[in-house]
Amino acid sequence: MGFEFGFGRTSKTYHDYSQFDLRTSWEVGETARVFQRLFHDSLLRFVWKVDTVFAPPASAGLLFDFAPGTRDEFLRLVDARAFPPKTLQEAMTSKFVPKILVPDNPGVEHRDAWWRRAAAGAAIGASFREAGTDTSMHIAISRDQADVHVDRSGFVVDRDGYTHWDLNKLLGHMTLDLAGDKLPWVLGSVTFVDRRNRPLFQATLGPWLGVDLPSQDNSLGRTAVKVGLAITGSWR
Repeated sequence: MGFEFGFGRTSKTYHDYSQFDLRTSWEVGETARVFQRLFHDSLLRFVWKVDTVFAPPASAGLLFDFAPGTRDEFLRLVDARAFPPKTLQEAMTSKFVPKILVPDNPGVEHRDAWWRRAAAGAAIGASFREAGTDTSMHIAISRDQADVHVDRSGFVVDRDGYTHWDLNKLLGHMTLDLAGDKLPWVLGSVTFVDRRNRPLFQATLGPWLGVDLPSQDNSLGRTAVKVGLAITGSWR
């Protein structure tokens, strides 16, 4: 129980921490809780060795090696949440599973493939994001590892079969989640963890960038760029 302060690179690796300490960290617990909500399955049953635990100011999550024989099952679980049935026969015979994940790389046949592939460029492999503009689970899968973390600023909007990015949420993702990973010294974070190793609140202070585009709500009729500081976080 107590406060944890984060500045710079605070992630934990198996070189410096035991597997018990990594698996029982609050960051892994919170990631597993979100995974359970989305997939109704346990994340930790797929985990063989935790390589890295991502800690604020980076987005909370983990990089892990798959437990023997579980990678294909993990892929099927993600695939079922990312792609609708491909044929009428599949739709009629398969149990309905709501689509909640959007692939960063949708395939060359999609009209928006080029810019969505740009989002997958930094991932370790096939990359999927939870649709929505609040917190968003991001999953990347390579041959023998998976990176599962919870971004604080989701930006993917999937509506009526069409995917687009929310501009200001994307800017928030860049200045918060990507900066927390690539430029962690420009952010600071504080977390209060209770006796059961659960975060009662977690807050991050970092740069903020917003754009107001010309619209009916923008009386100036021109694009305005706004820069400042923002505090984001979650509370129980």
